[in-house]
Amino acid sequence: MDIEPAPDPRREISQALDSGDILKLLRITGTLHGHFCPGSALGVMASAYGLQQLGREGVASDGMENLVAVVETNACFADGVQMVSGCSLGNNALIYRDLGRHAVTFAIRGRETAVRVRALPYFRAYLKREVPEFFAMVEEMIQQKKWNAIRQRTYLEKGWLAARALIRLPFEEILAIETVRPDLPDYAPIVQSAVCSGCGEEIMASKVVTEGDYDYCFICSR
Repeated sequence: MDIEPAPDPRREISQALDSGDILKLLRITGTLHGHFCPGSALGVMASAYGLQQLGREGVASDGMENLVAVVETNACFADGVQMVSGCSLGNNALIYRDLGRHAVTFAIRGRETAVRVRALPYFRAYLKREVPEFFAMVEEMIQQKKWNAIRQRTYLEKGWLAARALIRLPFEEILAIETVRPDLPDYAPIVQSAVCSGCGEEIMASKVVTEGDYDYCFICSR
């Protein structure tokens, strides 16, 4: 029996990476992030820049943990990384290190070197000149001053303008890239499933707490 070939779920992203269509990558990232902003735009640009340096293996990610992204913030930047690289929590190819920096390292398993891309702080001065209202509105949002539905809509509009302004810049003007030695965990183990004797939910066998003849999840074992 003929087996129907699986569709390529990342075809559109791979094509945009090959052609350098950063605007398209930004638009696609918006479907994950929910809105457009400079943070996610930086993640898009950092990913496109880093993956290009890795060559074909970097661009043609298949979500099987061969390509790994080590992201150093859980802010908007991370969604740009996830969408463009295809590395996510679900496919165990995204590693989060809580360092509070707009930076990401891309590594191909088996290679001795990887690339780390970080945002240079100059992007803020550029955006304050190009879209001066954006950062003022960020402060308003943080402090909840004069914030309402109208201000929220204006903020989203300014975020779109700021993101588009940012991606017009050459990578080298706002990003720095370096070669590093990757520090990666092993491939994620595939484990059996178990059923909690307390709640009856299925859990990973590696997350079981055994008490006598019964297996419990962490919540029911308390």
